[in-house]
Amino acid sequence: MKQLSRRTFLDTSSRALGAAALGSVLPPLASAQNAPVSLTRVDLGYAWLVQGAGCNVFTIPGMNEGGALMIDGGLAVHAEALLSEIRDITGQEKIHTLINTHFHPEQTGCNERVGAAGGSIIAHENTRICLQNSLLSATYEGRYGPLADAGIPTRTIRSDGKMKFAGQEIIYGYLPAAHTNGDLFLYFPILDTLITGGPVTVGQWPVMDIRQGAWMGGLMSAYDKLSHIVSADTVVIPAHGPVTNGTELMRMRNLYTELHLNLADELNLGMGWDDVVAKNPLQQFEAKYGEADYFLETAMRSLQLAYVPD
Repeated sequence: MKQLSRRTFLDTSSRALGAAALGSVLPPLASAQNAPVSLTRVDLGYAWLVQGAGCNVFTIPGMNEGGALMIDGGLAVHAEALLSEIRDITGQEKIHTLINTHFHPEQTGCNERVGAAGGSIIAHENTRICLQNSLLSATYEGRYGPLADAGIPTRTIRSDGKMKFAGQEIIYGYLPAAHTNGDLFLYFPILDTLITGGPVTVGQWPVMDIRQGAWMGGLMSAYDKLSHIVSADTVVIPAHGPVTNGTELMRMRNLYTELHLNLADELNLGMGWDDVVAKNPLQQFEAKYGEADYFLETAMRSLQLAYVPD
């Protein structure tokens, strides 16, 4: 995601109105998909992570299923390369099941190919609805969708539960209003591996798609829920960035909890998002996560939308 310097950001935003300011700092969706792909794989022990297609993609080979499991599918422009990589990793020609952790283009680019080949697609009910429509987002300019019928999830989830694949239990859950309005996490107890979906990123600030229901309170609830699943050594797969562990997830939770309280205090004092960006309470963390302007803007805007009457 493109980010501006703090001075340029404030100068530009002072001339923008409402949510229009969000789109002004974001790249067009089409241009975000034009970069050449360079895929890398991480061996997790009977599971693999493929990086470089637009998001972290988790895969395990099937057994009686006769095909592999994918969690998230990268950008559509990289679908052919990504699917070829997964066929090589798993030794299986078919994707039996594809799970979308949410609706964004970085997660759903393989949907149409997998669905057309007979694979099952699983997502939250709200993700299915999003993929059936043409939507604006706080993460890119322009619209995404609708997908062709083959790319629409064939099985939907509304709350928490369990499923099995290749003999492994998978615990899944809904993270309401954390990154979008349809975020899922998945936990593999045998592998002690947690796929967090969109709310967790490593080496960069998380994104709240406030045009599609996300807000700071939802992000905090997601971290609280995930923190009760992990132990210190749990393998944590974020939506973007390198593999981390449960200890680091708890550090992130503590950071965002403190920020949430800070922003609530600023809101009660009548401060706006531009005041928070200028004050920058996250400056000490920018060497690790990058410039915090956009994250602070959307975090404060989300609280204003939640708590300030029209």
